[in-house]
Amino acid sequence: MTGKIFVLNNNEELTELEPSQYSSEDLFQRLIEKHPEILAGDQITPENPRKWLFISSEMGVPAEQDGGSQWYLDHLFVDQDAIPTFIEVKRSTDTRIRREVVAQMLDYAANAVKYWPLDILQKSYTENFSEVNSLAAIGIALENEDAFWETVIVNLRAGRVRLIFAADLIPIELQRIIEYLNSQMRDTEVLGLEIKQFLSTDGLTTLVPSLVGKNASVLSNKRSDNKRMDEQTFLKKAEQTSGADVSVICEKLLRFFESLGCDMWWGRGEAASFIPGFGKTWHQFVAVFNTSRNTLFSLQFQYLKEPFNTDDYKQKMKAGFEKIPGVQIPEDKLSKRPSFPVELIVSDTSYDIFIGVIKSFIEDLIAFEGEK
Repeated sequence: MTGKIFVLNNNEELTELEPSQYSSEDLFQRLIEKHPEILAGDQITPENPRKWLFISSEMGVPAEQDGGSQWYLDHLFVDQDAIPTFIEVKRSTDTRIRREVVAQMLDYAANAVKYWPLDILQKSYTENFSEVNSLAAIGIALENEDAFWETVIVNLRAGRVRLIFAADLIPIELQRIIEYLNSQMRDTEVLGLEIKQFLSTDGLTTLVPSLVGKNASVLSNKRSDNKRMDEQTFLKKAEQTSGADVSVICEKLLRFFESLGCDMWWGRGEAASFIPGFGKTWHQFVAVFNTSRNTLFSLQFQYLKEPFNTDDYKQKMKAGFEKIPGVQIPEDKLSKRPSFPVELIVSDTSYDIFIGVIKSFIEDLIAFEGEK
């Protein structure tokens, strides 16, 4: 590090601060955890600065489904658009910062997007919850919290994540790798973040974050894919992915949900979902989302609220959906979010069965809310 910075107080007294290395990687990591503002959210998207929800430090990453932790990511955050953000921290004196850190990060990302279950992310967030580290603090309203978490898992499974290499100094070798990855990875944003430390003799510390290796045109193209989904875009994507019949069914469902007075949550990005909210207090039990290969229903058993979150009620819904030819819901998915292709309800008979399950839920919900 080179160069000094100077602080001028109200009495025009000058304090000189010298560049200084972090005394330990643990200290560096704690600063990021305690003060996520230094993650340069205003530099990542100046038009809409990132707000950070801290999920966990030393976040375990499995190498197989339901496996134990094989690796540990330094920090996991989620921003206000439900984009999981992986952070790996290294000091410039650590020789692993040249190339080894890249392999580490790609290991974490490749396995996390496939094997992290949503309940683990939510549990980790709950353990680190505080007034300043909450969904409300990043602008997520209470009635939208379930839909927000659903978007987190959709983004994760689609590989729509952000990878940040944080250091006091990013070497040129790492900068070139970051630039290359950013130009080649369509859904994943890759950033280098220098957070330089300056100390004065009287104990004043100044932290100066700056992005490194940022290609404005590449990042702009990535973010254009992360705009809030709308009906026209969603239906066009459904047609491209699953065919005209599925797009027609999705539009038909949207009109049906509107007829019930549902509020609609639209996620972000190519794989984003739309989720109808039922009743006075936002009950959700189905989401529809596009992946790169298919358009799917996601049954929201994990998010069912009282009095619908019982095993008996879930079994009732399972039995109803399984009347649709081709739909099978494993017993171990009744506490999760099982999915099946929208194309299975293209026929009039299957569509009517699907709608019948929804109508039954609405009748039960109206009866419940009328009794409250």
